[in-house]
Amino acid sequence: MPNFLITIDTEGDNQWDHGRDLSVENIKYIPRFQELCEKYSIKPTYLVTSEVCEDAFAQNIFSEYVKTEKAEVGAHLHAWTTPPFQDKDGYRFNDPNHAFATEFPEDIIDQKLKNLTNHIEQAFGKRPFSFRSGRFGFDERVARILVNNSYLVDSSVTPYTNWSLNKGMPEGNGGPDFGDYTSFPFTYSFDSKSLLEIPVTILPTTFPLNANQSLAKKYFKRVDNNIVLKGLRKLFFQNQPLWLRPYFFMNNQLFEEIISEAIKIKLPFLVMMFHSSELMPGCSKYRMSKESIEKLYDTLDKLFIFLNKNQITAVSLTEAAKSRRI
Repeated sequence: MPNFLITIDTEGDNQWDHGRDLSVENIKYIPRFQELCEKYSIKPTYLVTSEVCEDAFAQNIFSEYVKTEKAEVGAHLHAWTTPPFQDKDGYRFNDPNHAFATEFPEDIIDQKLKNLTNHIEQAFGKRPFSFRSGRFGFDERVARILVNNSYLVDSSVTPYTNWSLNKGMPEGNGGPDFGDYTSFPFTYSFDSKSLLEIPVTILPTTFPLNANQSLAKKYFKRVDNNIVLKGLRKLFFQNQPLWLRPYFFMNNQLFEEIISEAIKIKLPFLVMMFHSSELMPGCSKYRMSKESIEKLYDTLDKLFIFLNKNQITAVSLTEAAKSRRI
C-alpha cells in the first residue's frame, strides 16, 4: 500500500492578492487541523515561508510540534518574501509580481534558500530537509541548489500541469511546464549527491486517460488549444486529472477514486497539498465562508477514516525520503 503524505504550504494570508500587506492570521487556525491529524496518527509536513518564521504564535506551535515529533517543518520559498531583495520589478519585498524561483539567477536562488533555511532553524529549532517552491516554480537548477544545501526531498512537481501561461516576472516566460511528468517519484542526481522528487499526486482516473500515460500526456497538453478535445473534456473529463487536494468541488468519492487508481498503478506515495490559509474563512479564494471550512474538516475526517480502514500509513516528506534511501 502507498504511504500518505499531507503537505501544507504554510504562508501569509490570501497570497493570491499580490502585493497586499503581509499578515499571518491564518496560522491561528493551524491547531485545530493539527488536532485532527493527531487523532488519526497523521504527521503533517508544514512547508513554511519566511513571514511565518517571524510570527511569535507560529514559533510557539511549530517548535512544539517539531520537538514532540508530531509534525515536520520544511521550507516553502516565496521569492517575494525571502531576502535578498533588489530595487527592480519582481525582485522587491512583497512585490506584486510573484516571481517563480526558476526566473532568478542561481546565485540569488541560493542566497534566498540559505536565508529561508536559517530562518526556519532559528524559529523552530530544527533545520529543514524538505522543500516546495512557491507557485511550484521548480527545475533542475533549483534541485541542484537544494542538494548543495543538504536538502533531501522536494515536492514541487505537479504532473500534467503547465504553468508557463501564469505570469511571474513582468517580462518573464512564466512558470515551469510539468506536462511530461507523472506522479511517480524520481531522483535528481548531481555527482555523488541526489534529491528525491515526490510529486503532488495528480492522476487521471477516467478511461481511457487512466489506461495510457502517453495518451494522457498528449490529451492534457493539447486540450486547451483543440476544440474537439475541449468538447470531450466538457462531456467526459471535466475534472481530469484529479488532484489529491481538497478543492471545493472535491468529495470523498473522488478522493477514493484517486487512491484506488494510485493503488492500481502501485504508486508508492499519496501526496495531498493545500494552503494554510484554506483553514481560515475568507483567507483564500478556495474557502470564503465558515461553512466551507466545516465542509473541509468533514471531508478530511472521512478521508482519514478511509485511510485507516485501508491500512494506509501516514509519513512526513523527510520520512518518505529516508525510507527510499534504506
